[in-house]
Amino acid sequence: MKKIIKSSIILLGLSPLILNAQMVKVTEHTAITKPFTKKVKVGEQCYDDTVEVNVPCGNADTNSIGVDTLIGATLGVVLGNQIGGGNGRTAAKIIGGLGGATMANNMRQKTCKSYETITRCNPQYKYITTEKTIGYNNCAIIDGQKYCKQTKEPIEYLKIKKTISIY
Repeated sequence: MKKIIKSSIILLGLSPLILNAQMVKVTEHTAITKPFTKKVKVGEQCYDDTVEVNVPCGNADTNSIGVDTLIGATLGVVLGNQIGGGNGRTAAKIIGGLGGATMANNMRQKTCKSYETITRCNPQYKYITTEKTIGYNNCAIIDGQKYCKQTKEPIEYLKIKKTISIY
């Protein structure tokens, strides 16, 4: 009884009939390509640029004690005398004198603006597009109909399974 029902289902087209697979020789291999663009450095474009720089100018002798250092130390002591009382005042005088002398001595290091020519370079790029093979379209003809399969490498044979449906 079950065999009769199964046979009638196949004949009524409710289930497709699959024939054995056959191997067919591939007659056409077509490369599948894709464009790839790459940025390539081709050189540099250089140019001269003028920049402003600070250079020491004037009296650059900062190791000697000059009148400016003595005046700075004196002003520092006078300012330190205004702060605190007792031993604190003495410490403030010493710190003020040293600070004033250092500031006056450092003011001798004047800088002047100067201009210097430097060479700057910018890289130059070019975009190169190349076609790269990403796979193959392998085709064969059976009974006047063309069948194709895409693969990473070319193949020699296609495995074809035909299905027949009865309606």
